Amino acid sequence: MRRLLSILFCCLVWQTVTPAHGQTDSLAKAPSLLARYVKVSGGLNAYAGFYTANGIAARNQTAPLGLSGQVTIALPQGLSIPITAVLGNQGASFSVRQPFNQFGLSPTYKWLTVHGGYRNVTFSPFTLAGHTFLGGGVELNPGKLRLGAIYGRFNNAISGTLADANVLPSYGRTGYAVKVGYGKPNNYVDLTMLRAKDDSSSILSVPQSATQTVTPAENLVVGITSRLLIRKVFTVELDAALSAYTRDLRAGEVAAEGSNPVVRLFGRFYTPRLSTQLTQAVQASVGYRDSWGGLKLQYKRIDPNFQTMGAYYFQSDIESYAIAPSLNLLENRLRLSGSYGIQFDNLANSRNVRTGRTIGSLLVSYNPETRFGADLQLSNYGISQQAGLRPVIDTLRLAQNNLSATLNLRYTRQREEIVQSFLLTTTYQQLSDLNARTAAQTENKNLNANLTYLYQQTVTGWGATAVLTYTQTNLPVAATLGLRDSTGTLAPTNDGIVRFYGPTVGMNQAFFDKKLTTAFNASYLVNKQMGVTGKVITASLTGNYQFAKRQTLNVSLYYLNTDTGIAEQTFNELRGNLGYGISF
Repeated sequence: MRRLLSILFCCLVWQTVTPAHGQTDSLAKAPSLLARYVKVSGGLNAYAGFYTANGIAARNQTAPLGLSGQVTIALPQGLSIPITAVLGNQGASFSVRQPFNQFGLSPTYKWLTVHGGYRNVTFSPFTLAGHTFLGGGVELNPGKLRLGAIYGRFNNAISGTLADANVLPSYGRTGYAVKVGYGKPNNYVDLTMLRAKDDSSSILSVPQSATQTVTPAENLVVGITSRLLIRKVFTVELDAALSAYTRDLRAGEVAAEGSNPVVRLFGRFYTPRLSTQLTQAVQASVGYRDSWGGLKLQYKRIDPNFQTMGAYYFQSDIESYAIAPSLNLLENRLRLSGSYGIQFDNLANSRNVRTGRTIGSLLVSYNPETRFGADLQLSNYGISQQAGLRPVIDTLRLAQNNLSATLNLRYTRQREEIVQSFLLTTTYQQLSDLNARTAAQTENKNLNANLTYLYQQTVTGWGATAVLTYTQTNLPVAATLGLRDSTGTLAPTNDGIVRFYGPTVGMNQAFFDKKLTTAFNASYLVNKQMGVTGKVITASLTGNYQFAKRQTLNVSLYYLNTDTGIAEQTFNELRGNLGYGISF
């Protein structure tokens, strides 16, 4: 079947693209030739089942049945066309999940890559950084030379109307980008430039409003990107860019005089206007790494309103410093790594307040042997505000600290054909509000613990799983009344603590040389909040039998019982399903 579909598709493609004259010999060779490059795969599934519910309105068909299929056509260069179809008593649908309205290819031959169609290419983080365009381009890397150029349409022209506020108008935008560099993929220096401009005549009129203003814009960005590896232990990373962004091409021209060498060099590529803003962005790091560990220093600064038409989004108006050390001890059995940094905004002192953040993290990993290991991860994030253009009101001052700690313990025991594992994962999170006026409404704590036991027989296919779960959340205390339990009794005042705990067990077994696999899972979870106790019981039984190379039969049974502890919110559901599948 797979071969037949491949031949049919190949014949259809060949018939479409080949001229009518002189086809006799070519048609004879077309199926065998294109079948080597065009792959067709997919499957067909049929199912039927039942569903019952008690206590709530039915959330499914009482007797669902249907037929579904999927076909994937794989073409060269990693292009695939998935086609799906569903038919049943719950509705019918047909879809091609990768239509040709956005089609593109980037074939590569040795050191040459050619781009065509809809593409997204990255030259550097602050110039051309993954923005989708419709056009063409080329990248050449002969030896250590690094060259690249693209040209295309970055935005479609869309005319908005006052009648449909959901349609965002935009001008048609075209642009190009070039890259010139030297070096290897992990040791290079690149110079990049991007220029894009809106066509002010691409749409007739733009409806303006107080919340939406669209004007034709222009952008020129020049940047440098470098990754240097010195003596195999020192690393230097640099990304810097200067952006001249004109927000309204209709604004008056101004003279761009001064000693800025970048302006003098690239000024011929754009016209400065009253709406032009010159901003810059830079991120750099210096690191050292050896067998014992390493140290890395990082710096980032992005000016307010920094923008480039080659990327979709930047977090601007920030400056940060960070240090990230690491240490390997006990012949790499003990590893320590962490980081600490500060970050703040309001670089131009134009905001009402200035926000500062401290970021710290620590990771300790201890693996004395293959059977046992432990990981401890700590992180602490603080945020505070200082006066900017205006003093900060105490009741509105933002001053918080987020603490998170995670501990993972694992122990594995393996003998002959049996593997046993014990896993303990515990996470603690705490939000502390340093503003006494708002702490009662914002502070919270969360504790989560999971103890897991795994048992598996590698030969027989028999296995079991047991999990104990406990979660406790301390929310801001609020005197909340009005909830009633299942007996109709009024619940006591909320103490701000929510608990969720219970066991989960599972078993799996394989039969008939593992052609038949079965699994059973069940859980009993208790939820306590605001003085009300609820519970959730779930159980499932599944089986899958492969009676032919590409054919399977599966059966499943699911049960759900929910009792929230609140009157008129108790229900249960039971559903089953029988299915058949074939793949090609």
